[in-house]
Amino acid sequence: TELCYYIKESDGYVTVYESDNKTVYDYTTILVEDLPEEIQTEILNMKYIGSEQELYHFLESYSS
Repeated sequence: TELCYYIKESDGYVTVYESDNKTVYDYTTILVEDLPEEIQTEILNMKYIGSEQELYHFLESYSS
């Protein structure tokens, strides 16, 4: 079964949650305010990520 993830804002940072939407998968050092506005909006509305590959691609794209 492929895992899915939710990306949310936590204390100003991007935080990744597992599919249950409660278990933290990863705390990142990515500041939400540093992201493009469109992505910020998605994250504030809880961005859905459909696979681990998609998650890593997202994190690599926005990590400094």
